[in-house]
Amino acid sequence: MRGCMGTDKPLVSILMAVYKPNEKWLREQLSSLNAQTYPNLELVIYDDCPERPLEESIVREMITAFPYRVIRGEKNLGSNKAFERLTVEGEGEYFSYCDQDDVWHPDKIQRMAKVLEDTGSPLVCSDLAIIDGGGNKLADSITKVRKRHVFYDGEGLSGYLLVRNFVTGCAMMMRADVAKGAVPFVDSLVHDQWLAINAALCGRIEVIREPLIDYRQHGGNQTGVLMSVNSKQDYYNMRIENMRRRIIDYKARLSEYDELSQVIADLEEFNEARSRYFYGHKSADLRIMRKYKSYSRQAVLLETIMPFLPEWTAKVIFSIIRSGII
Repeated sequence: MRGCMGTDKPLVSILMAVYKPNEKWLREQLSSLNAQTYPNLELVIYDDCPERPLEESIVREMITAFPYRVIRGEKNLGSNKAFERLTVEGEGEYFSYCDQDDVWHPDKIQRMAKVLEDTGSPLVCSDLAIIDGGGNKLADSITKVRKRHVFYDGEGLSGYLLVRNFVTGCAMMMRADVAKGAVPFVDSLVHDQWLAINAALCGRIEVIREPLIDYRQHGGNQTGVLMSVNSKQDYYNMRIENMRRRIIDYKARLSEYDELSQVIADLEEFNEARSRYFYGHKSADLRIMRKYKSYSRQAVLLETIMPFLPEWTAKVIFSIIRSGII
């Protein structure tokens, strides 16, 4: 497949996972892929919904500029495993991960591929404009709707990425060899954060600080601040217990890296104190939490008072945080 379109440009694999897609949004996304100005592409689609298969005629109609193939899942894997399978299947030199309901700017792949070619970096990401279900623009930067989203470029970012991710999967491109080296993906992280950590261990993260994609926000989006957190127990399960599972994965997969071993140990001490304080609210645990507050000042502030909050008050606070007001 490499060089299949008569060009000396590296092949870029667009890796798209689909699950019961909205047909209108899918057509808009496929149309934006077909309009990419980069000359050497393949599209690999993983259909993760065997009970309601993707109609391949839609893809055939919309993708005319480069080859595509559809892989049919035998059972629902979830997005992480779907993107893992796509990572294994991609044949390009670079991988561009793709959701089913966004709109890519025509020069997205061309600009990202140039950055990777010019720098040799393992990963580049861009900003995202935000649109609603009708395609109306809500913001010209993800940083305007996610107040804590801050882009960083450079080397040595793996430790930061263990805690907080700024790389959005649909707005990144990475070297295929680095992505394949991250297989199998861990279950405790969304695929883009896991890939970003692995890329940061291999070199410099590059950032294009302007939107190259219109990211569609709607009720079915998989990620978001405190998404599906409606009670204090929800918060514990999704923020503290999930971090415990992440630390287990970090210790199993990343502790061999000198630059991460101490960060992982500190995260474990921090999270164990959070867990104990949540139910016991002892001052000794609060002191440990404050010692590591640089990992998440907002979490430490919220968790300091959470054990004492009535459920209705906590629910209101979660709603305010989700809204992006604070």
